[in-house]
Amino acid sequence: MKVFGKSLYEYLWPVKWYVIASVIVVIFQYEGMIAQMGYDPLVARITQWLWEIFVAAAAFTLVWKHKFGPKQIFFTGILFSVIIHGLKAFVFRVFFFPYPPETWPWQHIDKFLYGSAIVMAVTLGAGLFTYYYKHGKIK
Repeated sequence: MKVFGKSLYEYLWPVKWYVIASVIVVIFQYEGMIAQMGYDPLVARITQWLWEIFVAAAAFTLVWKHKFGPKQIFFTGILFSVIIHGLKAFVFRVFFFPYPPETWPWQHIDKFLYGSAIVMAVTLGAGLFTYYYKHGKIK
């Protein structure tokens, strides 16, 4: 299956280590930080920055080395939102740290959309900046 001229393999395989690292950081956020250590704002902020850096590095790599354009970067943002933040918002928040039943499903949908907006902003920001820089539109 091709989306905007690239297969899903082409979207994910070149940056698999960045995606895996982001998922590991998300797992640590929940299993390590919240479940074991309790909530610590500094650790929460650092882990947030870590997965944002991995997402930005993935977008940079796809544009710089694999000739991705704006459409492909947009779809990459959707993929990363589903993979990285979907894991966080649904798997961990539904099964391991559930919200009270009366808030289902709105609390989960709200958290998923908010987090996905962050993932999309980082992906689009890093990817489009790299794209326009690479093509000489930003000097």
